[in-house]
Amino acid sequence: MKSPVLYVVDKHPIHRSLIKYHLNVNRFSQVQTFPSGNECIYRLEKNPPPEFLITDYDLGDFSGFDFLRRVKTIAPSVKVVFFASFDDPILAVRLLDVGAVDYIVKTSNLEYGIAELIKNLNYLQKETLVS
Repeated sequence: MKSPVLYVVDKHPIHRSLIKYHLNVNRFSQVQTFPSGNECIYRLEKNPPPEFLITDYDLGDFSGFDFLRRVKTIAPSVKVVFFASFDDPILAVRLLDVGAVDYIVKTSNLEYGIAELIKNLNYLQKETLVS
């Protein structure tokens, strides 16, 4: 199975690095990281879209809703997965209603949250192949 292109947007450099490392170890080899929503938007406007975009909710330069809407305007086919610190089911449902495909909570044990992220990405990737 070909590795999908993934964008990771997180303002925390350690989180970006850990997410990329674990994705690479789990055979997601085409991972690009961005420290801000604006940098990711710039790349989306210039290049073919990734299959998945993993983002925190609080990017500093965008709220999660604004960022999701902008991404979907530029690249409607990209599957946006929120990997966020907010454990808020109402927020998660609202983001899913607006176009996100998943919402995973970063727990205090970041590696556990990343393991959940990878499990869900594998599922979403297989689901894409079936449809």
